Amino acid sequence: MTAPDFREVAQHLTDSQLAIALQANGWERYGGQALSYSRWRPATAEGESIRGLLLPENRDASDYSELLSQAVARAWNLGDNQVRSILKRAASVRSLGDEMKFHKESRTRRGTIAWTAGEDLLSGAHKSMAVAAKTRRSKAAYYGNSNSYLAKSFLDSVLMGQTEVGSYVVTAYAPPDEVFTERKVPASGAIPLIGTHSGREITQGLVSILEAARESVDHFNESGSTSGFMEYVGRGLCYELTQAVRSLIRDSDGAEVEVEFNSAEDLLSASSGERRKLEFSPADYSALETAGTLLAATAQVEYVTVLGTVTLLERPKPGSPGVARLDVVGGTAARKMRVRLKVEDYDMAVDAHRNNLALRISGRQELEGNFYWLYDPQIIELVRLAPDEVGASLEAHPQDPLF
Repeated sequence: MTAPDFREVAQHLTDSQLAIALQANGWERYGGQALSYSRWRPATAEGESIRGLLLPENRDASDYSELLSQAVARAWNLGDNQVRSILKRAASVRSLGDEMKFHKESRTRRGTIAWTAGEDLLSGAHKSMAVAAKTRRSKAAYYGNSNSYLAKSFLDSVLMGQTEVGSYVVTAYAPPDEVFTERKVPASGAIPLIGTHSGREITQGLVSILEAARESVDHFNESGSTSGFMEYVGRGLCYELTQAVRSLIRDSDGAEVEVEFNSAEDLLSASSGERRKLEFSPADYSALETAGTLLAATAQVEYVTVLGTVTLLERPKPGSPGVARLDVVGGTAARKMRVRLKVEDYDMAVDAHRNNLALRISGRQELEGNFYWLYDPQIIELVRLAPDEVGASLEAHPQDPLF
């Protein structure tokens, strides 16, 4: 077996990953100095003595890279074909994380897909991953914008890989060890008592919710009863998931989602990571549509026209969309309201705040946790309020502060 470039291999490995590879192949650790270096040698016949290798552990040391390259070279020279195969693989393959493939069969020229069908494929993949994250925090028949922070944080860390000829395959990679919080961590750095979920747990959740969708559709086709759809909510079935799978199979000859769990340990092991595959067909569309209608009926959505004063404004940078908080004067039972605004509407909210004016806004009101949000907002007008109206909007209320 041709030796790889040991420096290149060392760039793709850490000392702990190389230690995992050695230990998995029967090497033993014999001494060293904690946090500085360790010594390793292959298993030998009783009484046989062999000089092993020194594995650096202090990654801040100036000679860490050089010592790690030497350790890789030594492992190659002393190791068997299995160790060499692992090192060879590390030189050419670098784990990008848990791999998710969304595959859509289409009656077009191989390797192509109709534009609208391709858009549905991307939309279905996006929605599926978002639901997988949302179900980690809670199970619900309809989410709307609930648990959206966790979903957005996860999707922001997902990489899109190259497409494949399949008929058409979209690949996504999620970091298995990265931890995502259910709510934004305060800038103070004090971590509140909030739920945390790893990327691996979320990708495992993707498999679980797709299994729930597959089984619920099979139950409906066998029994004709819709009761099973609500029973499967506890396993992650929801309105948004039915929408996602319908997008995957719309205008197709079939679709499948394949997940392979990859980590540094998987990359360095002799066997590949665990692989799971779920398949759906156009014949499932009607059942998913029925399920979606049933699950959507549980949504508590209310369309309102709110009058409120702008009390707080927040956006990441000038010229971008932002969030405003309103102290509600009328139009809804909520006393405070958050609303995401487009650039031009946010600028209008700034003017309202600066000139002591109120905003009259229409939109879809949803309760997310303890906070009310107004989605799909449309600003109707700026309103000048009398002083007594402003005071009435600021009465004490048990609702938690929004910012």
